[in-house]
Amino acid sequence: MEATTKKKYLVIILGVLSFLAILLYFSFNPENGLLFPKCPFYNYAGIYCSGCGTQRAIHDLLHLRFLEAFSHNVLLFPSVFVILQHLTVKSGIVKGRSLLSYRYTPMVILIIVLLFMLLRNLRFYPFEYLAP
Repeated sequence: MEATTKKKYLVIILGVLSFLAILLYFSFNPENGLLFPKCPFYNYAGIYCSGCGTQRAIHDLLHLRFLEAFSHNVLLFPSVFVILQHLTVKSGIVKGRSLLSYRYTPMVILIIVLLFMLLRNLRFYPFEYLAP
């Protein structure tokens, strides 16, 4: 099997899996069911990680409830933007350079994620609004 054929199959499989995940998050509210896992970091340490609230935010985003999604995890919005920008550049839809291809991007992302995690666990104004 040629490399381009394998790549096409991989894209199809990832597309189908993405569609199924979107359908799952659209159909079921993570807040109400046992279908979605709870954050182990919060369950054991009692501290919100950078990803806490993302499942609820995705569900709200798919139902076009932007303010609720924003309140669950504000970091989801820039993350979605960066991922979509990367995919459009890599697929050739947009010419240019992906934001993820710069040398210091991993370090910047790590700093942002850790800083967000620290700030959302502070229990005073205005940081208390970052908690999910």
